Amino acid sequence: MIGASLKTRIAAIIIAGLAALLAAPALAFDYARYKDADLDDVLAQPRPKTGVDLNGSKPLRLEVVLVSYEEACAIQTLQSTMRMQGYTTEQIDGVQASRCIKVRSAKGKEAILFIQDVVRAFLPREVPLGSSLTLFTIHIFTAHEGPGLLVNEFQAPKAAPATAAKEATNPPCGCGTTDFHPGVDMTSEKEGAPVATMDDGVVIRVEQDDQASVDALNIGHCGRYVVVKHIYPNGHVVFSRYAQLGRVVGANGQPVAVGAKIRKQDKIGEIGPRKLLHFEIRPAVIGALKTDAAWQARYGSDPSMDWSRYDPVNPQTFDADLFAGRARKP
Repeated sequence: MIGASLKTRIAAIIIAGLAALLAAPALAFDYARYKDADLDDVLAQPRPKTGVDLNGSKPLRLEVVLVSYEEACAIQTLQSTMRMQGYTTEQIDGVQASRCIKVRSAKGKEAILFIQDVVRAFLPREVPLGSSLTLFTIHIFTAHEGPGLLVNEFQAPKAAPATAAKEATNPPCGCGTTDFHPGVDMTSEKEGAPVATMDDGVVIRVEQDDQASVDALNIGHCGRYVVVKHIYPNGHVVFSRYAQLGRVVGANGQPVAVGAKIRKQDKIGEIGPRKLLHFEIRPAVIGALKTDAAWQARYGSDPSMDWSRYDPVNPQTFDADLFAGRARKP
Protein backbone atom coordinates (compact mmCIF):
# COMPACT_ATOMS: atom_id res chain seq x y z
CA MET A 1 0.00 0.00 0.00
CA ILE A 2 1.76 3.13 -1.19
CA GLY A 3 0.19 6.49 -0.31
CA ALA A 4 -3.38 5.33 -0.92
CA SER A 5 -4.90 8.67 0.04
CA LEU A 6 -2.23 11.01 -1.35
CA LYS A 7 -4.08 11.72 -4.60
CA THR A 8 -7.09 13.10 -2.77
CA ARG A 9 -4.94 15.33 -0.62
CA ILE A 10 -2.99 16.64 -3.61
CA ALA A 11 -6.19 17.43 -5.45
CA ALA A 12 -7.61 19.17 -2.39
CA ILE A 13 -4.57 21.44 -2.14
CA ILE A 14 -4.52 22.33 -5.82
CA ILE A 15 -8.16 23.33 -5.88
CA ALA A 16 -8.12 24.99 -2.47
CA GLY A 17 -8.31 28.35 -4.26
CA LEU A 18 -11.77 27.55 -5.60
CA ALA A 19 -13.27 28.48 -2.26
CA ALA A 20 -16.66 29.30 -3.70
CA LEU A 21 -17.01 25.71 -4.85
CA LEU A 22 -15.47 23.85 -1.97
CA ALA A 23 -16.91 24.72 1.41
CA ALA A 24 -15.35 21.69 3.12
CA PRO A 25 -12.83 22.04 5.95
CA ALA A 26 -9.29 22.89 4.82
CA LEU A 27 -7.42 20.09 3.05
CA ALA A 28 -10.53 17.90 2.73
CA PHE A 29 -12.05 17.10 -0.64
CA ASP A 30 -15.79 17.69 -0.38
CA TYR A 31 -17.34 14.93 -2.47
CA ALA A 32 -20.81 15.94 -1.31
CA ARG A 33 -20.58 19.24 -3.21
CA TYR A 34 -20.67 17.36 -6.50
CA LYS A 35 -24.20 16.59 -7.69
CA ASP A 36 -25.02 13.50 -9.73
CA ALA A 37 -25.31 14.28 -13.42
CA ASP A 38 -25.47 12.39 -16.71
CA LEU A 39 -22.71 13.16 -19.21
CA ASP A 40 -25.15 12.54 -22.06
CA ASP A 41 -27.40 15.27 -20.65
CA VAL A 42 -24.46 17.65 -20.32
CA LEU A 43 -23.39 16.94 -23.91
CA ALA A 44 -26.93 17.56 -25.11
CA GLN A 45 -27.13 21.07 -23.61
CA PRO A 46 -27.41 23.97 -26.10
CA ARG A 47 -24.11 25.24 -27.45
CA PRO A 48 -23.24 28.72 -28.68
CA LYS A 49 -22.44 29.14 -32.37
CA THR A 50 -19.52 31.34 -31.45
CA GLY A 51 -17.68 32.20 -28.25
CA VAL A 52 -18.53 30.47 -24.97
CA ASP A 53 -21.36 30.33 -22.46
CA LEU A 54 -20.29 30.51 -18.81
CA ASN A 55 -21.83 27.83 -16.64
CA GLY A 56 -21.29 29.18 -13.14
CA SER A 57 -18.71 26.52 -12.26
CA LYS A 58 -21.29 23.90 -11.33
CA PRO A 59 -19.82 20.86 -9.51
CA LEU A 60 -20.95 17.63 -11.21
CA ARG A 61 -20.41 13.95 -10.44
CA LEU A 62 -20.23 11.88 -13.64
CA GLU A 63 -20.07 8.14 -14.31
CA VAL A 64 -17.97 7.51 -17.42
CA VAL A 65 -15.67 5.06 -19.19
CA LEU A 66 -12.02 6.06 -19.58
CA VAL A 67 -10.93 6.13 -23.24
CA SER A 68 -7.48 7.78 -23.09
CA TYR A 69 -5.04 9.05 -20.47
CA GLU A 70 -3.87 12.06 -22.45
CA GLU A 71 -5.32 14.37 -25.11
CA ALA A 72 -4.22 17.77 -26.34
CA CYS A 73 -6.76 20.51 -25.60
CA ALA A 74 -7.22 24.28 -25.43
CA ILE A 75 -5.99 25.00 -21.92
CA GLN A 76 -6.04 28.73 -22.65
CA THR A 77 -9.84 28.63 -22.95
CA LEU A 78 -10.10 27.12 -19.47
CA GLN A 79 -7.90 29.85 -18.02
CA SER A 80 -9.65 32.71 -19.83
CA THR A 81 -13.16 31.53 -18.85
CA MET A 82 -12.10 31.18 -15.22
CA ARG A 83 -10.82 34.74 -15.38
CA MET A 84 -14.15 35.86 -16.84
CA GLN A 85 -15.93 34.31 -13.85
CA GLY A 86 -13.92 36.28 -11.32
CA TYR A 87 -11.19 33.86 -10.31
CA THR A 88 -7.97 35.52 -9.18
CA THR A 89 -4.64 35.03 -10.92
CA GLU A 90 -3.46 32.97 -7.96
CA GLN A 91 -6.50 30.69 -8.17
CA ILE A 92 -6.10 30.23 -11.91
CA ASP A 93 -2.38 29.49 -11.58
CA GLY A 94 -3.19 26.96 -8.87
CA VAL A 95 -5.21 24.89 -11.33
CA GLN A 96 -2.38 23.24 -13.27
CA ALA A 97 -3.87 21.36 -16.20
CA SER A 98 -1.70 20.87 -19.27
CA ARG A 99 -3.52 17.97 -20.92
CA CYS A 100 -7.02 16.48 -21.14
CA ILE A 101 -8.47 12.98 -21.03
CA LYS A 102 -11.07 11.36 -23.26
CA VAL A 103 -14.10 9.60 -21.75
CA ARG A 104 -17.21 7.86 -23.03
CA SER A 105 -20.77 8.39 -21.82
CA ALA A 106 -23.40 5.73 -21.12
CA LYS A 107 -24.77 6.21 -24.66
CA GLY A 108 -21.33 5.84 -26.22
CA LYS A 109 -20.62 9.52 -26.88
CA GLU A 110 -17.02 10.63 -26.37
CA ALA A 111 -15.91 13.86 -24.71
CA ILE A 112 -12.61 15.61 -24.01
CA LEU A 113 -12.30 16.81 -20.39
CA PHE A 114 -9.75 19.05 -18.72
CA ILE A 115 -8.05 17.42 -15.73
CA GLN A 116 -5.62 18.61 -13.08
CA ASP A 117 -2.13 17.30 -13.88
CA VAL A 118 -1.52 15.75 -10.49
CA VAL A 119 -4.85 13.93 -10.60
CA ARG A 120 -4.19 12.67 -14.13
CA ALA A 121 -0.82 11.27 -13.04
CA PHE A 122 -2.62 8.68 -10.90
CA LEU A 123 -5.00 7.42 -13.58
CA PRO A 124 -2.70 4.85 -15.29
CA ARG A 125 -2.03 2.91 -12.11
CA GLU A 126 -5.58 2.99 -10.80
CA VAL A 127 -7.88 2.85 -13.83
CA PRO A 128 -7.21 0.68 -16.92
CA LEU A 129 -8.38 2.09 -20.24
CA GLY A 130 -11.91 0.94 -20.99
CA SER A 131 -12.84 0.87 -17.29
CA SER A 132 -15.67 2.75 -15.60
CA LEU A 133 -14.89 5.45 -13.07
CA THR A 134 -16.50 8.34 -11.24
CA LEU A 135 -15.33 11.87 -12.05
CA PHE A 136 -15.79 14.91 -9.83
CA THR A 137 -15.87 17.81 -12.27
CA ILE A 138 -16.57 21.51 -12.46
CA HIS A 139 -18.60 22.73 -15.47
CA ILE A 140 -16.73 25.94 -16.27
CA PHE A 141 -18.10 26.79 -19.70
CA THR A 142 -19.78 25.50 -22.85
CA ALA A 143 -18.33 26.13 -26.30
CA HIS A 144 -19.50 25.16 -29.77
CA GLU A 145 -17.23 22.09 -29.52
CA GLY A 146 -18.79 20.96 -26.25
CA PRO A 147 -18.74 21.46 -22.47
CA GLY A 148 -15.63 22.68 -20.66
CA LEU A 149 -15.43 20.31 -17.70
CA LEU A 150 -12.49 20.33 -15.27
CA VAL A 151 -11.78 17.08 -13.40
CA ASN A 152 -10.65 17.71 -9.82
CA GLU A 153 -10.79 14.14 -8.51
CA PHE A 154 -11.81 10.63 -9.51
CA GLN A 155 -12.81 7.37 -7.89
CA ALA A 156 -11.94 4.03 -9.42
CA PRO A 157 -14.28 1.06 -8.96
CA LYS A 158 -13.41 -1.07 -5.96
CA ALA A 159 -11.42 -4.17 -6.78
CA ALA A 160 -13.06 -7.53 -6.26
CA PRO A 161 -11.97 -9.40 -3.11
CA ALA A 162 -9.00 -11.69 -3.64
CA THR A 163 -9.94 -15.35 -3.83
CA ALA A 164 -6.96 -16.38 -1.79
CA ALA A 165 -4.82 -14.30 0.52
CA LYS A 166 -1.15 -14.17 -0.38
CA GLU A 167 1.37 -15.10 2.25
CA ALA A 168 2.43 -11.90 4.01
CA THR A 169 6.15 -11.19 3.83
CA ASN A 170 8.24 -8.19 4.67
CA PRO A 171 9.89 -6.44 1.70
CA PRO A 172 13.37 -7.84 0.92
CA CYS A 173 15.09 -4.51 1.64
CA GLY A 174 13.90 -4.59 5.25
CA CYS A 175 12.66 -1.02 4.80
CA GLY A 176 8.98 -1.56 5.45
CA THR A 177 6.43 -3.99 6.80
CA THR A 178 3.96 -6.48 5.36
CA ASP A 179 1.39 -3.67 5.18
CA PHE A 180 3.53 -0.71 4.14
CA HIS A 181 6.54 -0.52 1.84
CA PRO A 182 7.24 3.12 0.92
CA GLY A 183 8.88 2.50 -2.43
CA VAL A 184 10.22 -0.22 -4.68
CA ASP A 185 13.18 -2.59 -4.43
CA MET A 186 15.47 -3.00 -7.42
CA THR A 187 18.06 -5.74 -7.64
CA SER A 188 21.54 -5.61 -9.11
CA GLU A 189 23.78 -8.35 -10.46
CA LYS A 190 26.79 -7.09 -8.58
CA GLU A 191 27.80 -5.20 -5.48
CA GLY A 192 29.28 -1.77 -6.18
CA ALA A 193 27.10 -0.97 -9.19
CA PRO A 194 26.46 2.82 -9.46
CA VAL A 195 23.21 4.37 -8.25
CA ALA A 196 22.10 7.49 -10.15
CA THR A 197 19.69 10.26 -9.17
CA MET A 198 16.27 10.58 -10.81
CA ASP A 199 16.58 14.34 -11.48
CA ASP A 200 18.46 17.54 -10.67
CA GLY A 201 18.43 18.40 -6.98
CA VAL A 202 20.27 19.04 -3.74
CA VAL A 203 21.36 16.43 -1.19
CA ILE A 204 19.57 17.16 2.09
CA ARG A 205 20.43 14.06 4.12
CA VAL A 206 23.15 11.43 4.16
CA GLU A 207 22.83 8.46 6.53
CA GLN A 208 26.07 6.49 6.80
CA ASP A 209 25.03 3.91 9.40
CA ASP A 210 24.30 0.66 7.54
CA GLN A 211 22.18 -0.45 10.51
CA ALA A 212 20.33 2.83 10.80
CA SER A 213 16.79 2.72 12.13
CA VAL A 214 16.37 6.45 11.50
CA ASP A 215 13.43 6.51 9.14
CA ALA A 216 9.74 7.19 8.86
CA LEU A 217 8.16 5.76 11.97
CA ASN A 218 7.90 2.01 12.47
CA ILE A 219 8.79 0.79 8.98
CA GLY A 220 12.03 -1.04 9.58
CA HIS A 221 15.72 -0.41 8.97
CA CYS A 222 16.72 1.22 5.70
CA GLY A 223 20.46 1.23 6.33
CA ARG A 224 22.77 3.63 4.54
CA TYR A 225 20.84 6.12 2.40
CA VAL A 226 20.76 9.49 0.62
CA VAL A 227 17.81 11.88 0.26
CA VAL A 228 17.72 14.40 -2.61
CA LYS A 229 15.35 17.37 -2.78
CA HIS A 230 14.15 18.32 -6.27
CA ILE A 231 12.69 21.82 -6.73
CA TYR A 232 11.02 22.50 -10.08
CA PRO A 233 10.37 25.88 -11.78
CA ASN A 234 6.60 25.39 -11.39
CA GLY A 235 7.07 25.43 -7.60
CA HIS A 236 6.53 21.71 -7.04
CA VAL A 237 8.94 19.87 -4.76
CA VAL A 238 9.63 16.16 -4.49
CA PHE A 239 12.07 14.13 -2.39
CA SER A 240 13.78 10.98 -3.66
CA ARG A 241 15.53 8.49 -1.37
CA TYR A 242 18.09 5.84 -2.22
CA ALA A 243 18.51 3.30 0.60
CA GLN A 244 20.48 0.16 1.47
CA LEU A 245 23.56 1.64 -0.25
CA GLY A 246 26.97 0.07 0.07
CA ARG A 247 28.76 3.41 -0.21
CA VAL A 248 27.65 7.05 -0.55
CA VAL A 249 30.05 8.30 -3.21
CA GLY A 250 29.98 10.32 -6.41
CA ALA A 251 31.46 9.56 -9.82
CA ASN A 252 34.83 10.89 -8.62
CA GLY A 253 34.93 8.39 -5.78
CA GLN A 254 34.55 11.13 -3.17
CA PRO A 255 31.80 11.01 -0.51
CA VAL A 256 28.56 12.82 -1.34
CA ALA A 257 27.81 15.47 1.28
CA VAL A 258 24.72 17.35 2.41
CA GLY A 259 24.31 20.48 0.30
CA ALA A 260 25.85 18.96 -2.83
CA LYS A 261 24.10 19.97 -6.05
CA ILE A 262 23.21 16.93 -8.12
CA ARG A 263 22.41 16.65 -11.79
CA LYS A 264 20.05 14.10 -13.28
CA GLN A 265 21.74 10.69 -13.58
CA ASP A 266 24.69 11.76 -11.40
CA LYS A 267 26.11 8.95 -9.30
CA ILE A 268 25.32 9.39 -5.60
CA GLY A 269 26.12 5.91 -4.29
CA GLU A 270 26.81 2.25 -4.93
CA ILE A 271 24.83 -0.95 -4.51
CA GLY A 272 25.63 -2.69 -1.23
CA PRO A 273 26.33 -6.33 -0.38
CA ARG A 274 22.62 -7.21 -0.45
CA LYS A 275 22.64 -6.31 -4.18
CA LEU A 276 19.46 -4.29 -4.02
CA LEU A 277 18.34 -0.69 -3.87
CA HIS A 278 15.31 0.63 -2.02
CA PHE A 279 14.04 3.67 -3.96
CA GLU A 280 11.19 5.95 -2.95
CA ILE A 281 9.57 9.22 -4.02
CA ARG A 282 7.71 11.63 -1.74
CA PRO A 283 5.99 14.69 -3.29
CA ALA A 284 6.01 17.64 -0.89
CA VAL A 285 2.31 18.33 -0.63
CA ILE A 286 1.09 20.36 2.32
CA GLY A 287 -1.98 18.22 2.82
CA ALA A 288 0.21 15.14 3.33
CA LEU A 289 2.26 16.60 6.17
CA LYS A 290 2.66 14.50 9.29
CA THR A 291 2.10 16.74 12.29
CA ASP A 292 1.39 14.11 14.92
CA ALA A 293 3.10 14.23 18.31
CA ALA A 294 5.14 11.09 17.66
CA TRP A 295 6.78 12.54 14.56
CA GLN A 296 7.37 15.89 16.24
CA ALA A 297 8.98 14.23 19.25
CA ARG A 298 11.32 12.15 17.12
CA TYR A 299 12.23 14.45 14.22
CA GLY A 300 10.77 17.88 14.96
CA SER A 301 14.16 19.46 15.58
CA ASP A 302 15.89 17.78 12.61
CA PRO A 303 15.21 19.63 9.32
CA SER A 304 17.04 16.91 7.37
CA MET A 305 14.11 14.58 8.17
CA ASP A 306 11.40 16.84 6.73
CA TRP A 307 11.11 14.52 3.71
CA SER A 308 9.66 11.83 5.99
CA ARG A 309 6.68 14.03 6.76
CA TYR A 310 5.22 13.33 3.32
CA ASP A 311 3.44 10.24 2.04
CA PRO A 312 5.31 8.19 -0.57
CA VAL A 313 3.94 7.44 -4.02
CA ASN A 314 4.68 4.55 -6.35
CA PRO A 315 7.98 5.34 -8.17
CA GLN A 316 6.98 3.07 -11.03
CA THR A 317 3.99 5.22 -11.96
CA PHE A 318 5.13 8.66 -10.77
CA ASP A 319 5.51 10.99 -13.77
CA ALA A 320 8.33 13.41 -12.90
CA ASP A 321 7.89 15.45 -16.09
CA LEU A 322 4.18 15.85 -15.45
CA PHE A 323 4.76 16.81 -11.81
CA ALA A 324 7.48 19.29 -12.84
CA GLY A 325 5.36 20.81 -15.60
CA ARG A 326 7.95 19.98 -18.24
CA ALA A 327 7.24 19.17 -21.88
CA ARG A 328 7.77 15.52 -22.62
CA LYS A 329 10.45 14.52 -25.07
CA PRO A 330 9.12 13.02 -28.29
